[in-house]
Amino acid sequence: MRCKTTEKWILRSMDHNLTDEQEQALAAHRRECAACRALEQEYCSLRQILQSEDFPAPKPYFWERLQPRLEQNPRPGLQALWKQWGLRAIPCSLAVIVFFVLAATFLISPQTEELSQAGILLRDQNPFQDTLLLADDVSGNPTMILLFSSLDENDSQRRQSP
Repeated sequence: MRCKTTEKWILRSMDHNLTDEQEQALAAHRRECAACRALEQEYCSLRQILQSEDFPAPKPYFWERLQPRLEQNPRPGLQALWKQWGLRAIPCSLAVIVFFVLAATFLISPQTEELSQAGILLRDQNPFQDTLLLADDVSGNPTMILLFSSLDENDSQRRQSP
């Protein structure tokens, strides 16, 4: 038996609200656990102090004034119950949504496109990279200037050279 359960049972045993089986289990635990024995002694001493005190008598008509107030404040209704469960449901639903988004992000494999042999070789490369370097370096050669100037034109009338 755990000490937390024993503490509840000690309080119930002081009011004689335990079954015989619970009393026996409580007695067995108290024999083994010094902390629970000390706790029971503390509760007994508090009870004796409270019983020895003389408490003042309530004012006249105390119960008559208290009873209408108790009836005025009804127990929380269905709306309060929904509010209580709603406050618990919001974080739970957000956790579920985050879980599904993360699962979808990491578990679903990305679509890979199938490439040809040339596509695999030219992946992440510009095929005109060498040509651009030549175009920048043709400052003195008129033939090269003519060739590269013809590449810049987008004239559909021009005939393709063999």
